[in-house]
Amino acid sequence: MRKILVLFLIFGCVGFSESPAQEKKASRGLTLEECIQTALKNRPEMAIANSEILNSEHQVKEATSYYYPRLKFNASYTRFNKPEQFKFDIDITEILTALDGLGVPTSGFPSKLSQEVEIGKTNWAFVSLDLEQPVYTFGRIEEAVKQARIGQSIAVNQKEKKKEEIIFEVKKRYYQVLFSRASLQLLKDAEARGGVVAKMAKIAYETSVPDKEDKGVTRLDFLKARNFLSEVKAKSVEMNKNLILAELALKMAMGVDTTVPLTVTEVPVESLSLVTQDLDLTKEILLNKNMDLKTMEQAVQLYDSRRRAASKEYLPKIGIQGQYVGPEDRYGTKNLWYAGIGITLPIFDGFATKAKIGQAEAQFQKIKSQKHLLESGLLVQIEYLNANLVEQREKIRILGEAINEAQERLSLAADGYAAGITEYDDLLLAQKAELEMRGAYLQSLFLYQMAKAEMEFISGVL
Repeated sequence: MRKILVLFLIFGCVGFSESPAQEKKASRGLTLEECIQTALKNRPEMAIANSEILNSEHQVKEATSYYYPRLKFNASYTRFNKPEQFKFDIDITEILTALDGLGVPTSGFPSKLSQEVEIGKTNWAFVSLDLEQPVYTFGRIEEAVKQARIGQSIAVNQKEKKKEEIIFEVKKRYYQVLFSRASLQLLKDAEARGGVVAKMAKIAYETSVPDKEDKGVTRLDFLKARNFLSEVKAKSVEMNKNLILAELALKMAMGVDTTVPLTVTEVPVESLSLVTQDLDLTKEILLNKNMDLKTMEQAVQLYDSRRRAASKEYLPKIGIQGQYVGPEDRYGTKNLWYAGIGITLPIFDGFATKAKIGQAEAQFQKIKSQKHLLESGLLVQIEYLNANLVEQREKIRILGEAINEAQERLSLAADGYAAGITEYDDLLLAQKAELEMRGAYLQSLFLYQMAKAEMEFISGVL
């Protein structure tokens, strides 16, 4: 009876798993690339990034507009309570002297005559055109345009970074689905074998009559088989939950409706590529392509420009001004206009400009230090991920060999148990060892792909 039980142990799962030729043809699932493209299409972050780029483009246009003249049209009606009054004295002393010489009596005439004059309209309507044109600002406009263009480049980089973040997130969720699915299948196969063994053990110990030298299958053997089956079932329930959560996380990463079923292409975890990373080349690529480093470099340029712009506040501004007022001004002058060139030179502003320069210099030095720290941190992170990849790749090799050894151990334990040489404990331990080796192998494959995806994300190669 032991021999029958062992045969079911080794080959019991065959009857429970259909071969690929027998399986019903399932609907085609999404590949990793299709999941990524769906996410890039659906995720609202990409639309937000596009809006930021559009905003930065308008900021460049705004900064460039200061090269051109400013022309303003004004129309106004004004009601004054009264005309303007001017009072002045007219000195007529010389006139009186001349009259005295002619014999004209001038006694009684004052030497000064007081006069009051009212000028200006009480009701005044007019239109005006005001003109301002900067001629030379000693680089102020150029620096403003440069800062706006740097801001535009930063917005473009932020969009690219967001794209890389979405791709990295989709990869992680995709690999989680593959790992959970493979682990669940492993547990289901173990559950199928364990179920057959538990049933046969129950039948064996209830119906068999052991030989004198063979104690047969005992109830203790049956209970051990049941306990192992229960343990596998519990793990299957947990892994099924993990698969559901992994699929939900993938849907969220793709930006699709979480209530709609999602099918992912059946890709064996073992078939995913295991490549050897060139650490020096990866570091070089990181320094050239990492989006955070690119953004930080542009931030250094931005604060350098702000530093130079602040120092230009000591310098003058030269510009043209003009105005036209019509049809007449308040005093009746027709079509009044003027044009001129002027210079504005700050002389003392309470040391405000000096403070601005100091702030800009401090921010510039700060951002340079932050860039250095970021670069060092990323290089250390690449070293860590590379060490993780090396570790997982070696573990995959070791566990691959260990699986073969575990299978051989299970076969030997099964033969020994069938022959009455070994106890069921040896067989049970061999079963557990094989299951654990396969689970650890899948775990290492999963961790390798996760570390590889993170290294690609950090180095900017996606």
